[in-house]
Amino acid sequence: MKEESIRPTQLMNINAKLHAEDVKQLLAHKKEFVKIPCPACESHNYQYAFEKDGFTFVTCDCETLFINPRPTLKMLQEFYANSTSMKHWNDCIFPASENARRIKIFEPRALKVAELVKKFKVPTKILIDVGAGFGTFCEEIKKLNIFDKVIAIEPSNSLAKTCSLKGLDVIAKPVEKINFKGKASVITNFELIEHLYWPKNFLLLCASLLPKGGLFFLTTPNIKGFDLLVLGKLSNNIGVPNHLNYFHPSSIKYLLQSCKFEVLEILTPGKLDAELVRKKTLSGELDISNQPFLKQILFDRWDSVKKQFQSFLSENLLSSHMWVIARKL
Repeated sequence: MKEESIRPTQLMNINAKLHAEDVKQLLAHKKEFVKIPCPACESHNYQYAFEKDGFTFVTCDCETLFINPRPTLKMLQEFYANSTSMKHWNDCIFPASENARRIKIFEPRALKVAELVKKFKVPTKILIDVGAGFGTFCEEIKKLNIFDKVIAIEPSNSLAKTCSLKGLDVIAKPVEKINFKGKASVITNFELIEHLYWPKNFLLLCASLLPKGGLFFLTTPNIKGFDLLVLGKLSNNIGVPNHLNYFHPSSIKYLLQSCKFEVLEILTPGKLDAELVRKKTLSGELDISNQPFLKQILFDRWDSVKKQFQSFLSENLLSSHMWVIARKL
């Protein structure tokens, strides 16, 4: 998979300018930002990590990275409601890249969910996808005819309208306002938890929507993954203020266990780590002249080892793209 196919450079450059304006408006209220404990272990023992685009990142003793202080929940809600860059994703980037995303991301994702549902012998009555976005995953999981009902939860009016136009069963409300207590067989949420002001509240709510034994899937960046470890704040994945929380396998497991879940499996099936680091080096943003091993992998032997190297990262929890599968206790 090539990054260009899912994030077209020309459109991403336009989006970056729109995003900068969105962020500028948010930073005008920086004095109102609030400090929080670690979103994983709730400790107040954290250290300054770095600054990026006006936001401060700290690292907890548990090695979770997070923005602190951060915009309040109300600020974040207003940010997403009024964001021109988010509208641009819906109007331009998603439509332009949907075919590639469908083939490279969403079809395999739906098949993986189906495989794991079968593996863990979970009933297949209702699947709820929280933060359904452009609705492509819901389309793909519906095609498999596994679940009696697939429901897209999407609070963004523009994205919810897109889901509806695709014929999906969509609820255009925040998940906090839906009434499905204990009724869902499976809940999925992809690239969502890193955006949340306080992830624990969301996880506890999802636990209440599932019966005992119900499955919960999430994907999120892995701060101990290759490209995030190597690039640090240079990574485009460290995007502010959209990404507030960066967990790793141990810290996300701890958080889920505190929210009435048993973690069944953690995977890092990412495919872009090495390419992302190589691109930053080619652009001159990252200097690896004093790192001969990386130079060998990313340049001297790139054509012959890139696939094997990325596979090694993926298979050993060393990719920056993390899947977590948990069961409601």
